[in-house]
Amino acid sequence: MSDPAGLPLAAGREAWPWEHELDRLGEAVFGGVRGRRRAEPLLEAIDRIVGGLSLGDEPYEILQGHRVDWALCEMLAPGGGPGETWAWRAARGLLPEVAPSPIVDALATSVVGLFEVWRARGDLVLRERFSGIVTHLAPTPAQRALEVEGEVGLWEARVVLLADGAHLCRRPLAYPAEILPWLERATEQRWGGEMAVDLLDLRAMRLRWRRSGGSPRAFFHGYGG
Repeated sequence: MSDPAGLPLAAGREAWPWEHELDRLGEAVFGGVRGRRRAEPLLEAIDRIVGGLSLGDEPYEILQGHRVDWALCEMLAPGGGPGETWAWRAARGLLPEVAPSPIVDALATSVVGLFEVWRARGDLVLRERFSGIVTHLAPTPAQRALEVEGEVGLWEARVVLLADGAHLCRRPLAYPAEILPWLERATEQRWGGEMAVDLLDLRAMRLRWRRSGGSPRAFFHGYGG
């Protein structure tokens, strides 16, 4: 199968083909004895910030996927220069387990962020809260079926940006829309040079909030709150 940009996506999991491709890349890079040695220090570093996952954390499979994606596409590989992630190395043909391809390159350059989401003229529009990137979801059947609770939603998501819009690499993690005013102030402080915003810190706050079942106000703090 292929997507509207002509990229030859592998068959399987047709509803979420980019998730399938990301899982395949993660398995190729982090599978086996050599792969585990690559992954372990990165996953341990993520867990020190976010906290380790347990089977009771819902949705566990998606949370685990986002965790591995961060190690693959965001964290620097040992000895690497700026931007040299394991996904980047795979895309450049530096790993024997992975053949370079347009798909691997698209995953290596995918964008992760916290997106404000709303519907306009039938499309779901995404605005990344800290970089300012604005795009819309590509009109694939699975993405057209997504809904936003209320007028505006807040999603942590990884996307591949193509000519027809943004393609979700994995189903997004929903955050409480109540924190949008805090994020607005955090954005102002970030551009003013007063603070840095770390998505892993926000993911840790989300995890503690979901485990508690309490008000977001008690868990999302330090970001303009």
